[in-house]
Amino acid sequence: MTMRALSSSLVCLALLSLPGVVGSQGTLSTQGFGYPTGEMSTRAIGAGGATADFDAFSSTNPASIAASNGSMLYVQVEPEYRHLTNSNGGTQKNVIARHPLASLAVQIRPGLFGGVSVSNFLDRSFETQERRATPIADTTVATTNTFKSDGAIGDVRAGLAWTPTSWLRLGVAGHVISGDNRLRSTEAFDDSVRFAAIADTTTVTYVGSALSAGVQVFAGSVAAFAVSYRKGNSMSVKHQDTTITTANVPDGISMSAAFIGIKGTMLAVRTSKDTWTRMEGLGSDSLPITNGWDTSVGADVLGPRFGGDHVLQIRAGGRWRTLPFGLVNSEIKEKTFNMGLGTLLARGRLGVDLAAIRAMRTPVTSTVPFRESAWTMSFGVTVRP
Repeated sequence: MTMRALSSSLVCLALLSLPGVVGSQGTLSTQGFGYPTGEMSTRAIGAGGATADFDAFSSTNPASIAASNGSMLYVQVEPEYRHLTNSNGGTQKNVIARHPLASLAVQIRPGLFGGVSVSNFLDRSFETQERRATPIADTTVATTNTFKSDGAIGDVRAGLAWTPTSWLRLGVAGHVISGDNRLRSTEAFDDSVRFAAIADTTTVTYVGSALSAGVQVFAGSVAAFAVSYRKGNSMSVKHQDTTITTANVPDGISMSAAFIGIKGTMLAVRTSKDTWTRMEGLGSDSLPITNGWDTSVGADVLGPRFGGDHVLQIRAGGRWRTLPFGLVNSEIKEKTFNMGLGTLLARGRLGVDLAAIRAMRTPVTSTVPFRESAWTMSFGVTVRP
């Protein structure tokens, strides 16, 4: 690798990992390596994420694969509408389209289930524009600068779940943590006759792995408890075929408890923590990383019947966490209020889930004059043979 190529690699790595200038990036949530989506299904999101460790479609606990109760295919889409506001009343808006989760489960034999899922581990998608006056020789030319990031670090999980008794579920899984970020910077001159537009595109790739295990315990038909743990292995950043630097996939632990004493209803609380600081070394030393807790409460309640045989599930919940990648002088707190609906169609062979998430993201320190709000709409579809 030439010195020029190495220099280019290091520059692109710094661009990916350094906290962005909020005013030009147009987002608080995708600082550093990106936004942690949580790897939760639409129906878990509708309950604030509190039911994720018991949910067959979510990728948080491999023991939950057994909750599929047979073979199924699940896909999910999630557009997000972000709105960044500064203290002077200025605003920037972004629309982000995500495909955060797809999963497949099969029953291998009675009591034994296998599953594969593909989910977003960290998402770093945004686009913003900024007007500038660029000095060239003895003149100044007005330009429109566009900065776009399109990419994510994904989690491909393959797991097994076993139910040795009716009150116990056990699960193990292997994870491939991989993905890339594509950065494109474009400078378009107002005087396009004399000055051609300048564009630069850089792509870096992430490669890592992890192992996870989980357990679910049921106290009759009244309560349920779940614990899962992910052990991260090494992780590297590559530019073309060259490894730039290495670190580790974050470890993670989650704990959940739920009341299930009412038919078709789950009232749950969940808390989890990821050691994001294990990613230190993948980027700049000045990148602030926080190992904050992620806590949620929520309900998934059996609702009214409609159309004869169809039953509606009604969901609601809230979630509070510190985002892992903050600003140089401030952590970023996020709180969300969630709601959702779900039902089964075609004699139970088709499941449809909808959820709406209202998120507020604020810096801890008052010296950062930015606030971000967002609406996210989540749509999940389940097909069973």
